[in-house]
Amino acid sequence: MIRIGVWDNIGNVLLGVRLRGQMDHPWHDRLLPDDPAAVEAAPLFDELFADYEVNLQEVKTLAQLEATMPELDYLVVHKERLPPQVLAQGKKLRLIQHLGLDYRGVPIETARAMGVPVCATPLVNYNAVAEHAWALLLTHYKQMPLQRQNMEQRRYLGQPWGATVPKVRLLQDDTLGLLGLGEIARPMARVARAFQMKVLYWDKVRFPELEARDQVEYVEWDELFRRADVLSVHLPLFPATEGIIGAREIGLMQPHAFFINTARGKLMDQAALVAALQARRLGGAGLDVFAVEPLPANDPLHTLHEDLSANVTLTSHSAWQAPGPGCATHWRSG
Repeated sequence: MIRIGVWDNIGNVLLGVRLRGQMDHPWHDRLLPDDPAAVEAAPLFDELFADYEVNLQEVKTLAQLEATMPELDYLVVHKERLPPQVLAQGKKLRLIQHLGLDYRGVPIETARAMGVPVCATPLVNYNAVAEHAWALLLTHYKQMPLQRQNMEQRRYLGQPWGATVPKVRLLQDDTLGLLGLGEIARPMARVARAFQMKVLYWDKVRFPELEARDQVEYVEWDELFRRADVLSVHLPLFPATEGIIGAREIGLMQPHAFFINTARGKLMDQAALVAALQARRLGGAGLDVFAVEPLPANDPLHTLHEDLSANVTLTSHSAWQAPGPGCATHWRSG
């Protein structure tokens, strides 16, 4: 009997697999509108492992994982933090599979001491989200909605050709603040350096090797909000992080600052953000995620999006989209 444990509260680990039937697929309702055959095309877990006697156990809490760890042969982890003392109970473990570019959340020294290899599988949609966040940022800095409107309505005909567009800004020397330095924020930081921006970050843990490699500076929570000309959110949504960005944090931001959220809508107090945008206490916002999804048709964010002076760009939780296969394998042995 092979025992596999899956610790994943996001749902990506089993995205391409059905455990029992169609309705149990974790993204059933999201896949059907895009491709009605997508769920049925996902193979059954029992079919994939037909030649093996396998027991797959999904856990949602650390307590559940700790209870089952001594019996596991394989552990798959996604966006969770595995304590060393819990991992040490996995006396039968042959492999830890981390869904993501690196082994963040896995105590690698403990795994190495146990002789258990750690495998990391990056997802291409992490880069897709980073690119989308940059698209939102550049749309704002270069005032692309206003420039498009100027062309569509032929306003340029009454002006000197190449006339100055109001509020267009240069990224050079501005400061990008990254709330979280995970696998989406890291390519954000590398691109920012190419634009000669200063990059600050806050995270629950520090990454000295990334600070040196990518020239990013760690700052405390409040300082990040105060200093950022652009603040981009890259935190996972857990009970502890729901509503973590409130009216207080928004109030710390500079009046010209641009707020980007491509992570999860429930990380922020959306009403407080709307109030700040309506009062023009913020320079604008680029949002791909919302407190309620789909975004209600009468939500005040729509009005802000349609008023170009508010500098608000909305997209429909589409930042993750990318063509081709969803991952490639990258090994980091213990």
